[in-house]
Amino acid sequence: MVRKLRKFNYSRPGTVAEVVSLLKDYQEKASLLAGGTDLLVFMKLGGKNPKHVIDMKGITVLDHLSWTPADGLRIGCLTTLQSILRHPLIREHFPMLEQAAKALGHPQIRSRATVAGNICTASPSGDCAPSLLALDARVTVASPAGERTIPVREIFAGPFKTILAPTDVVTEIQVPALPPHSAGSYRWQPKITAVDETLVGVAAVVTLSDGGKTIKDVRIGLGSVAPTPMRAPRAEEFLRGKQITDSLFDEAAGIAAGESQPRTRAEYRREITRVLVEQALKEAVDRASRNGGNR
Repeated sequence: MVRKLRKFNYSRPGTVAEVVSLLKDYQEKASLLAGGTDLLVFMKLGGKNPKHVIDMKGITVLDHLSWTPADGLRIGCLTTLQSILRHPLIREHFPMLEQAAKALGHPQIRSRATVAGNICTASPSGDCAPSLLALDARVTVASPAGERTIPVREIFAGPFKTILAPTDVVTEIQVPALPPHSAGSYRWQPKITAVDETLVGVAAVVTLSDGGKTIKDVRIGLGSVAPTPMRAPRAEEFLRGKQITDSLFDEAAGIAAGESQPRTRAEYRREITRVLVEQALKEAVDRASRNGGNR
């Protein structure tokens, strides 16, 4: 039931240090606002009742996106999904992230929602998580103890739960540059319409060898098929070192579907997982085969 927002204090700091200081003071009583597309919904539905909302939009240095071969992709925590969709660097080097951003909501939501917020919300059906898992991404976290880096695969603790402390703030996402002859793909199936929550989301990143005939390495990320976004390690292990055949991806997709842990509509979700894993692997291999990959 949607209700009127309860009263709360509001701050708009200008630096990360100020954010950390406020979080240290307010602890669990505070909530961070980056895009606000999840936070405000939770507040209206009663899922969150912060005494203090800390608006990070004033920290303009956190709204950035860059790519170099040495540092890979760096996404500031205020970078919106609409920016991901529009940026030529994403289209050139990581088109799977463009696919993932397109899967989330509609333009009005994407103009506010952030990539970092999509991760920190820890929704089992978040569209960015599978791709960032498959890309072996990391996040930079600031806290009173200083900065640290955490692999995205270690962030999720349960449905809408992360390992982050109340005094932690994610400031940046880093995606390493892909090896030569590599590429990725994201495929998703919405629950009802194209702008609804994702029923199943699948990301695949492959690296080819032997002139594009063999899977040298692969990572598969799954969303909305378990309590948290997850990898498919058994399917990955099955594929590594295998020569590409007509049946290879179908077999791997079946293994990945068996690794999923759907909480509802299990049989249907596993079948959709199987279909999407096969599609994502084929598209990633096709991209990696063209122009030496690196996409």
